[in-house]
Amino acid sequence: MSRSSMVGLAAAVACAVTLLACGGGGSPDTTAPPATSVAPSGAAPGAVSSGSITAFGSVFVGGIEYGTAGAQLVDADTGSTSADLSSLEVGMSVDVHAAAASTPAQPLAGELDWHPLARGIVDASDTTASTLSVMGQTVLLTAATGFTDHRACVSAATAPCTAIAGQTGLSVTSGSGAAAVAGSYVTVHGYLYSPAAGSANIVATLVSVGDAPAAPAGAAYKAEGVVTATGAGSITIGGLTVGLASAKCYASGKATPCASAYSSGQTVSVFGTTAPALPATQFTAGTALLRGKLPVESAGASVELDGMVSSVTTSPQAFVLRGVAIDASALPATSLPAVGDQVRVLGTVAAGGQSVTATTVTVLHAARSATFGFEGDFQAVAAGSSANTYVLTVLGQTIAVNAGTQLADRSVRGGGRGDSATNPFNITTFQIYLGASTSKHLQVRTQADGNGNLSALAVVIVPAATTAAVSGPVDASPAPVNSAATGTASTFAVHGVAVSADPAAVVDAHDRRNALTTNVAAGDFVLVSGSWAAGSITVAAPASGKPPAPANVVIDEGPATAQDHGCF
Repeated sequence: MSRSSMVGLAAAVACAVTLLACGGGGSPDTTAPPATSVAPSGAAPGAVSSGSITAFGSVFVGGIEYGTAGAQLVDADTGSTSADLSSLEVGMSVDVHAAAASTPAQPLAGELDWHPLARGIVDASDTTASTLSVMGQTVLLTAATGFTDHRACVSAATAPCTAIAGQTGLSVTSGSGAAAVAGSYVTVHGYLYSPAAGSANIVATLVSVGDAPAAPAGAAYKAEGVVTATGAGSITIGGLTVGLASAKCYASGKATPCASAYSSGQTVSVFGTTAPALPATQFTAGTALLRGKLPVESAGASVELDGMVSSVTTSPQAFVLRGVAIDASALPATSLPAVGDQVRVLGTVAAGGQSVTATTVTVLHAARSATFGFEGDFQAVAAGSSANTYVLTVLGQTIAVNAGTQLADRSVRGGGRGDSATNPFNITTFQIYLGASTSKHLQVRTQADGNGNLSALAVVIVPAATTAAVSGPVDASPAPVNSAATGTASTFAVHGVAVSADPAAVVDAHDRRNALTTNVAAGDFVLVSGSWAAGSITVAAPASGKPPAPANVVIDEGPATAQDHGCF
């Protein structure tokens, strides 16, 4: 099989089984949420919770449901406001400013600010490193990153296209300059990341695919990040040199001369109406805005922050999150996170308004946790040991679900929020909603702790199907048994899910010459799609002389290079 055929097959499989941990469409319920026993710091008047949306009905951010009656949606790039929140999606990162009437028992949003970190063309994609290059920014994809596809062709009445549901479905720029053929146009939501030089600039929580603007428009092309260098009429953000000669520059809410507007170390947004030459290394900005690293900079203000830890010190106890210094000296040493952990910090803004003194730190997704994906009909759902927790069973796996799990229903028209404005799919409705759902077919992204216990990063209801799928590292026990003869199955397991695959359906994702003659080894990261029966996934042989079909294939990516993987 040729390399181009392999890439096409991988993309087809990804589109068939990638988890769509994202929402969209419909209008959220704007009634106040029920009282909660949790007292989030971001719920007090004047406080801010900055994190990704996990569900709707009002809106769930940081695991807390905020009532949205009377709330305003603010585009932090343009300053425009709206009372219509229907454009929000699961996975978007937002800053929720608590309303004056908000209390820890009855959280209410007064204002929701949103702005993506990049808009532009995908110039490069590295599936081994799980990164994209967009507008000169290196974007890191994790098992918690969701995808949506809003291209017009997806919902076209005639000749609809297949929705892009993961990294392998994206196209990348080929050629350069006038001869360049543009890759996919995306909007990247997430958090700034500032580790060692040469690493990612952005950790994506949602990648939204769309049609590239047909004509110059608004902030159609954008990059946001830390300024690493300044020049005569230019600044550098990530791998993008930004010309400011024709831009309007703003700092502290006021217009300022661009020549001296910004300095290294500051966080700046740049955007414009027209695309840069591809691949994007140079960009002429129409507007540049100085950004604060914190959503609220008043000393003593309560704040919640979600993001990925980029550095840690043990004496004094501190770490950096989204470029913000977090003082963890008041916390037990055992609560100090590791580099790469995705965490939620509750605390107060320190004097000077540029750092946070933490009162609690919660690890949402450990950097070194193994990740697994499961697709199939759910077999059971039961209430967990505490409020708003559940135990879900899929493919024989028991999976813990909590308020931090991204939830979406993609089996209904519009998808995401639920089957109607009055029947949202969220953590408070989880068990009842699943029980009443017409489709019982789920796609679930999970992480495993040191004991192998699974917790859900995303649960998505998809249209009913007979396909079953699993992804993750191959178990060491039982040891894989490889066959070389069609009709005699190769057998192995992924987190205890037994797989019986005809060897003709096993594909080596990296070997161009021997794409169909691979041996599955313990520790290899595999993507399996087949049929579920009697506690096992069976992968049938392809038709004679044909490559494996997306519904019946094992893609072996070889030894896992990192435990945090994008699942499907």
